[in-house]
Amino acid sequence: MQGVIIDRKILPEPILSYIHSEKIRVFEEIGNIILSPLKIKPNINELFGMFSDGKLSSADFIREKAFETVHSS
Repeated sequence: MQGVIIDRKILPEPILSYIHSEKIRVFEEIGNIILSPLKIKPNINELFGMFSDGKLSSADFIREKAFETVHSS
């Protein structure tokens, strides 16, 4: 199943309403052209840390929880 990966921005609006993925695989199968949304796995660097906004790292979160535990007793 060969194909080509395209960006959704090159598709016309009527088709865009059906496909919400940023990347789309286009391939031919038994004489039909198939548009298949791709689910891109996030880069490991994007997953690093506790919160996606980057305001609090995992290490800082653990320190805060340890401090709360000691001072709440």
